[in-house]
Amino acid sequence: MTQITLNIPDDELGFFMKLIEKFNYEPIVTDFSINQEMKDLLDERRATSNTEDYLSWEEVKNQIRFKSK
Repeated sequence: MTQITLNIPDDELGFFMKLIEKFNYEPIVTDFSINQEMKDLLDERRATSNTEDYLSWEEVKNQIRFKSK
């Protein structure tokens, strides 16, 4: 399998992701950064959430795909 890395302008990302989904390719996003404020917010949400409310990654991906159509 060949892996390709692309830099997509922010204003074209939605279009590009829809195009990728049409070809049934699985996008992998690995390049992102998060500041300490966001880390703290996520830690707080994790600490106050119920594990029964968690969704699997597959469920989340399906929801994202459904919303983008």
